Amino acid sequence: MVIKCHKCGKEGSKAEFKYLHLAESAGPNSYRQCPDCHAAIYCDELETNDPDSKSAWGAGHLRGQIFTKANYKSRSDK
Repeated sequence: MVIKCHKCGKEGSKAEFKYLHLAESAGPNSYRQCPDCHAAIYCDELETNDPDSKSAWGAGHLRGQIFTKANYKSRSDK
């Protein structure tokens, strides 16, 4: 995901913009800091360009599975 600073116009990945803190008490929105002008940027941490990407939050081999006590395997069952 590309972030663009509203103050100076710098564009870059989320890794380039320093994480500051959550924007809300609960939810995926946060503030990141522009490396050039140090302005706070409001962004959605869960947003991704490709929702099927393996790098997307929550993706992986467990995505889409339903977990219940009936199908839970404890460490001793493995």
